[in-house]
Amino acid sequence: MEEMIISSQRLPKFGRVLPLEDGGSFLDAIDKENKQVTVVIHLYEDGATGCSAMNGCLKCLAQEYPQVKFCKLKSSVAGLTDHFKVSGVPALLVYKGGTLVGNFVRMTDEFGEDFFADNVESFLIENGILPDKTLVPELIRQSQSIEDDGSSDFDVD
Repeated sequence: MEEMIISSQRLPKFGRVLPLEDGGSFLDAIDKENKQVTVVIHLYEDGATGCSAMNGCLKCLAQEYPQVKFCKLKSSVAGLTDHFKVSGVPALLVYKGGTLVGNFVRMTDEFGEDFFADNVESFLIENGILPDKTLVPELIRQSQSIEDDGSSDFDVD
């Protein structure tokens, strides 16, 4: 258990959605990241149904799961086909250790046109992308929250 705590504390923290500007930054976000970090990339297009909702959801999840690297990349910048730009977004690509572990396209088929962070969170937990916080022992949750806010409920003399 102690090893799990120490291991999770060594991972980098992000806490926000990182914009990717081009294909090079897309590859760097995956290939140059710690192999233990989960990288979630949102492929979106301005004005496409569900993309704005997904961006908002990922902003919330990035704060809730700071050790997961959330990124967003405009599909037109990524060089995807016109058909995908219209019918494939919003899409989530998930990588770990440089390997694609999740590929979820046209997420509006799953959620509808308007959805919330808890819908996306549940989906990512069900698909093994995010950890289920209800299964994390209390000791580990306390350790992570103390580290996150720098405060403690305990007085040390």
